[in-house]
Amino acid sequence: MDNLRGISKLKQVLINDKHFNPMRLNDILKSEIYNVLKNYMEITKDDIITKIDIEADGTYVLRCKAKCSRIKILGIIPS
Repeated sequence: MDNLRGISKLKQVLINDKHFNPMRLNDILKSEIYNVLKNYMEITKDDIITKIDIEADGTYVLRCKAKCSRIKILGIIPS
């Protein structure tokens, strides 16, 4: 039971870390976007630029720019 509480506490710390550290959240989003795009195009992490902005009304805007050298031929989606 203590192990479950420890895991729950760790998850909460990680969630709080994302909320209070915009640069960390930006890095996580960039990594996640890269992991999706690499399945469909020849791309490196350096080919992706992400930025999180906060609007005056408190909403968040994710800006993402990605460039690739080529699109992969889609036949079978990699598993």
